[in-house]
Order: sequence, then structure tokens, then C-alpha cells
Amino acid sequence: MTASSQPPSIQELKRALVQAGLEVYRTRPDAVHLAERPRDNQILDAGISVRPAANDGTLEVRVVLRAQRSDFPNDSKEKAWDRVRATARTELFATGLAYGEHEARELPMLDPGDKTKTLDVWYEIVFTIVVADVDAAIAEVKRALIIDKYVKA
Repeated sequence: MTASSQPPSIQELKRALVQAGLEVYRTRPDAVHLAERPRDNQILDAGISVRPAANDGTLEVRVVLRAQRSDFPNDSKEKAWDRVRATARTELFATGLAYGEHEARELPMLDPGDKTKTLDVWYEIVFTIVVADVDAAIAEVKRALIIDKYVKA
């Protein structure tokens, strides 16, 4: 597909991603989230998404990187964020692409049996890049799928 003056609809974007051999995790009105299998089982994750960036046909690829407090129990919040940014430098920015930091979020993982207990905390940063068209988005998603998105202990 080539760039046009209009971004593809979410359904057109989903169709193009599936035709490229990518697995869709979920489709929302504003984005298509790609499925990842970070472990050797059937658990799926969705740390990569694609969405229209503007009305000029460009697309935004979002990649979420994270550190988990349980992996670094003695770290401060600041150190956890530093670990995520360091992973971004070595994994995401390695090709010199112009990703920007879109959002940093601290997500408590609550005990499903007792919502008053926090089992873990995830320190996630959402990084984004705007690409020219669907072909460029597919290429970037394929690259993002193989990088480490979780800070390892």
C-alpha cells in the first residue's frame, strides 16, 4: 500500500496487518493491537499497536516497554523508569528511528481475589513513531515484535 491523503480505516488497517501475516489481539475504534506471545504458552500480550496519526495518511506505531517491581524489588520508581528507558535505547532506538516518549504509567497489578492487595507494579512507557503508510507500519511492527520489551532481572 502507498501513502494517500486519507488514513486507512481501522478495518482496512486490520486487514492489511493480517494479510502481512501479523496476528491481531484486538481492534478498538482508534487502533489495532497486535498479539505477541512473550512466553512459550498461549498467553498473549498486546504491547504494540497501530493507529491513524493524522488525516494525511500517516500512521502511528506504539510500542510499550516495561519493568516490573517484582524483578527489582529494591529499586526506586526513578530507577525502574531509568531501566525502561535504557531498554528503549538498546532495543527500540538501535536503528536510529525517531521514537518519542508518549506516556509513562505506573500500573498496579491487583490480586484478583482481593482487590485491596497489590501483587506487583508495572512501570510502562509508551513510545511512538509516525510512519508514512501501511507498508512502513508493517515493517516497524515486525521489527518491534522481535525486540525485548520487558526489562530483564
